[in-house]
This record gives sequence, C-alpha cells and structure tokens, in this order.
Amino acid sequence: MEVLSLIPTHLSSDKDLFHASFACRRWRRAFIQHAALWSQLDLTIKRSDLSVKTQLDRAKASGLDIRSTRLNCADILELLSPHARQLRSLEFVRDCWPYVQMFSDAAPGPLPLLHTLQIDVIEVETPFDTMDFEVMRPILHPFFSGAVNLENFILHTGEKSLLNHFVFPNLKTFELSVTQFYLAFPFSDLLDFFEASPTLQVVRIRIMIDILLEDTPPERVVVLPNVETSSMTLGEPCHRIATHISCPSARSTSFVYERGSGYGTPEEIFPTSDLWNVMGPQYTAGTIDEVALEIKTAGDHILFCSLSFLSSSLATLELGYEVVAVDEYQHETAASLGQMHSSVFSHAFEAVRGHPLLNGVKRLRIQDSHGYLASHHLTSIAKEAGLLFESMGTLEELVLDVDNLRPFIFPFFNPPGLLRVLLQPYTFPSIKGLTIAEHSDRPFDRESVAAIVGFVKSQHMRGVPFEHAVFRMEFPPVGMAERLEQWVGTVHFFGTTLGGDQVPT
Repeated sequence: MEVLSLIPTHLSSDKDLFHASFACRRWRRAFIQHAALWSQLDLTIKRSDLSVKTQLDRAKASGLDIRSTRLNCADILELLSPHARQLRSLEFVRDCWPYVQMFSDAAPGPLPLLHTLQIDVIEVETPFDTMDFEVMRPILHPFFSGAVNLENFILHTGEKSLLNHFVFPNLKTFELSVTQFYLAFPFSDLLDFFEASPTLQVVRIRIMIDILLEDTPPERVVVLPNVETSSMTLGEPCHRIATHISCPSARSTSFVYERGSGYGTPEEIFPTSDLWNVMGPQYTAGTIDEVALEIKTAGDHILFCSLSFLSSSLATLELGYEVVAVDEYQHETAASLGQMHSSVFSHAFEAVRGHPLLNGVKRLRIQDSHGYLASHHLTSIAKEAGLLFESMGTLEELVLDVDNLRPFIFPFFNPPGLLRVLLQPYTFPSIKGLTIAEHSDRPFDRESVAAIVGFVKSQHMRGVPFEHAVFRMEFPPVGMAERLEQWVGTVHFFGTTLGGDQVPT
C-alpha cells in the first residue's frame, strides 16, 4: 500500500490522478485516503466547483500548493478561504493586480504555512472583459499580511512596482522582474522593501525599464546584513544603483548592464575611480586577490563582458555588460562588433586600473574570444593592456586564455612600422606563474610561439623569472619546451580530453 500510494506522485496532471482513482476499489481507497496526493491544486485549467471541493476535501489537513490564473470567481474564493491556514505555496500565473487583491482579501490569514508566493502580473488596471469583477478597492493593509513565515517571494510585473503592497519580515529569497516599458521604476520602493526585509539571504533583480532615482538621496545606503547571493540585471549602468545597496556578508554579488544594440557603446559601462571609492568598501572589503576579465561573442548578435573581483574573504563581485541585437539592428551589430568589443575592453581595463586595491591583486585572468577584431582594434586593446600591466604589483599568476596573444604581449611581436609608432613597449610586473591557453580552432602560429619565448626570456633577463609556466595545447610546437627551459623554472604542457580533463602532452 505504501508503494501504491507513491505511484500517482509521478502523474503529470490532476486529471490523471482522478482517472487513477477509478481503476479499481482498492486503488480508489488507497488514493483517496492518502491526503498528500490531493494537495496540489491547479486552477490554471477550467475546473468545476465540485471538482475543486472534492480535491480540497480529499486533501484534508495537508499543506496546499495552489496554482491559479484570473482567480475572480466568488464561488472558488469561497471554497478556498476556509483552507487559508493550509496554504503552503501560491502562484498567480499571468494574472492582474485586482484578482491578486481579491484573493488576498478572501484569505487574509493567518497563513502560517505559506512559504512561497509567486505573482506574474500582466495587467495593473481594472480589466473590462469580466462581468462579475469587483472594482479594486483602496489598499488598507499589505497583501497577504498573514504570511508572517513567507520565505520565498517571486514577483514578475510591468508598469508599476507595487512593492509597497507587500511586507514579509522573515523573507529569505526575493526575485523581482520588471520588463515592460511604460513608466520609470521608483527605486525608493525597492530600497523600502529591502529595509523591511532584514532576513533576506538571496536577491535576484531584473529591471529593464528606466529607474527613477530622483527621490533617492545620494547618501542613502540600505544594508542587507544576511544576503549571501545577490544579482541585479538592469537596462542601464548598474553602478549608480549599486552605491545605494550594501551586502557585507555576500559571497557572490553580480551587476549586469544589459541593453539592445543600435545605440552605440555608452560612456559608462563600469565604475570610475570615484565610484570605486564608494563601492569598494561595500562589495570588495579587504584585499583583492584576483581579477578576471572575460569577453566573448555569440554569433553576430550577442556580446558579453564579465569583470570579476575575488576578495581575500573569497567573496566575488561580478560586473557584467551584455549587448543583445534586436532583429532590425542585427546586421549593424555584426558589422560593428569589433569596434564594440575593443571599446568594452578599454572600459573594463580602465575600471580595473581605477580600483583602489589594484596593487594587492595576486592573480590576473583574461579570457577573450572574438572573431571581429581588426588591426586597429588590437592596437587599442594593446594600449589598455600595457597601462594595466604597468599599474599592477607583483602577480602570483597571469592567465591568458585568448584567441590572439598580440595585444597582451605586444612588445615581443614584430609589428609593422605603423604599429611600432603607435605603440610603445610597456613593462610587465614581476610574475611568478604564467598560464597560456591555445584555442583548438585557432592554434598559435610561429610568430606567437616566438613571442611567448621572448616574453619568458625577458622576465628572466630582468631578474624576475617565472617560477613555472603552463601551456594548454593539444600539439605543442616541436622544440618549444627546449627553447623555454633555460628561462623558466618548470614548464608543463597539457591537452584536453573529450570530458574536459587536462592530460599531459
């Protein structure tokens, strides 16, 4: 009987569960007596009042998980309200605000078991296509005020934030998505919600409309003492938002600026030196052990740049910039992706140089995957790379996982005359370990191998030789190891198996 009662938990719908209860008397008795089988009530499909009542009766005192859409039927609300204390999770699927309020009024609480509330709103104003709809009344108390133990709140909305209609003092996870382009989002509402949610541990925000900051004093900072993971994706530069939020205990913090193509590259993608003085103590307290820059393209319609800072306490701050081509601009993005790539690289390197704790960085990782860079783009990146290397202190490790080595060890290539005039050789800091990865679709040519040897030799001649050098290559050039061994402590070559494991080559 115990095994039999578990079988219906794998059925795909409530309809299948009802059908299973008709198989035979023994099955029917087993299923009806197992109350937990009837605890998930899907009201996104058309259900009769009798069907809903039958399932609620069979659920008995079990916790209820309800999924609904346009829950405006008075009879259904009357059936559900006596079971408010049993609500365990509640999801409104593509609903509208008046219906959410109606359910909140019908089940005011207490709601001691409700731990997850998800609201996906498609309308704010009163809909006119429902004859039995009651006009939305003024809000006298927060929605679902009886859910004092709510832990997870997911809100997908447009037009207005309406965050001021919710207060959950014991909330742990909060996810907000605002994507419709009508009104500016009042940032003060979000800060007020944060202040009323001191127990938050996970925050995920996506706001793709304009953000109204005029009503937020520059000096206002909301501290979220218990947040461990925080991510914000905005349709504008994130740093002016980030200065108002502090997560001192966060292990992972992410700010991503996402935008469509066709508007050119903005001037402010990453924080300037002045903003770092504000953001630094909030997100990268202590020393910065590692900086990682990754920039890549996906086809001819996405460019993504990720700039990460790992602090000595193992907390990570990621600053991202993503450009997604809409259809009418896709051809334009493909033509200008190289210029955009170069510009984003410059912004990222400038942001790294502006960080007040740059001299303490121990590891620098650069990943660059591209297919659109022309020679003048490489020149621009090389200039920025030179400025970055000259501003850094001693490095424990330098990792170059790039399609083209030329911009990053430019002084050891043999550039044409014009580039020789445009670029002056720069000085590298003392580096103990070097790792260079070769991409299988673009193996290094003879000139690149010669530049690597020249780089290693140069550090040795300066009296700061590499202790070790690691090269990830499927097929190392013949004689490369012999050319390097006199200038570096140890040399390792690794290939990659189909499973991604490193194997000696």
